[in-house]
Amino acid sequence: MSDAPTVHQQAQARSTLRALHRQLDENKQSYTSTTSTGLAEVQKQANDMFATASTESRGTALDASLLNRVSALGAEQAGNLDKAAEGFIRRLKNKFGIGGNSARLNWQKLGDELEAAQIYMHVPGITFLLGEVAAPVQKQRKERKTKERATQEPLQTAASVAVGDLQEVADNKAQTARMKILQNKVLEVAGASASGQVNMFQLLLHPTSFSQTVENFFDLAFLVKDGHVQLEATPETIFVRPRNPPTTADFDGGVAKQQNVLKLDRPIYQKLVDRWCTAESPMLPDRGLRPPGVDDERTQPAAPAAKKRKQ
Repeated sequence: MSDAPTVHQQAQARSTLRALHRQLDENKQSYTSTTSTGLAEVQKQANDMFATASTESRGTALDASLLNRVSALGAEQAGNLDKAAEGFIRRLKNKFGIGGNSARLNWQKLGDELEAAQIYMHVPGITFLLGEVAAPVQKQRKERKTKERATQEPLQTAASVAVGDLQEVADNKAQTARMKILQNKVLEVAGASASGQVNMFQLLLHPTSFSQTVENFFDLAFLVKDGHVQLEATPETIFVRPRNPPTTADFDGGVAKQQNVLKLDRPIYQKLVDRWCTAESPMLPDRGLRPPGVDDERTQPAAPAAKKRKQ
């Protein structure tokens, strides 16, 4: 069960603190007397209420305001003590002086009487605060006036563009369409294979199109990121296997996303083609990214490194 105070206890604490406020205001002269210990009693009662009052903003503000009032009256009480200092010293010498009205005091006798009166048996409570407790003044937000637009010149508006105009003309070149074709090819080849997987290089490499090969690697990276396929590396090559996207339970069970960087330049591309491309290459449809009969290895610029994500 929670030890938090109830609403009734919080209201009772606020009522007690307000009553202490009124008590200080109505008995100011009595509390500022040099012989009064009332301020310490008021602070003790406030301390008893602090555990409950501090659980809400209104109670905290009342407690802080009360301590501020106690500190102000305490300073005034100390000022009154300064006015009666000479008389206090004279009475102290008369009662505890050695040899009558002497400058020397009998500290042993003074200490015994303080102990018998049980004065300062513990550290006195702090009865002062510095500064005033005041809530910050909220700045009023100024509303900006809408600037009137000059109408000397005719307004110019941008020409509207249809959604169809933003799409690529050839569907076979759109990335979403390419990714769907790649995913279907993985399902087809892996389903026909006894191992349920397909060689990544035989799948992605195009023997005469470096640019299409780069696009294939990018498309595979997005399929891996979305969790539709997974990569399995061996000492010889890398295999692609179809899978279902991971669920929240899979991530809770320890599945973590990883990122790898693949560098693919022309020399590496040519070595991979010589190693993995066969008579059945390419597995993916030729998208015609170079003129017929022209090897784009000689006409296309070098490709940057492609990033792949592996789950």
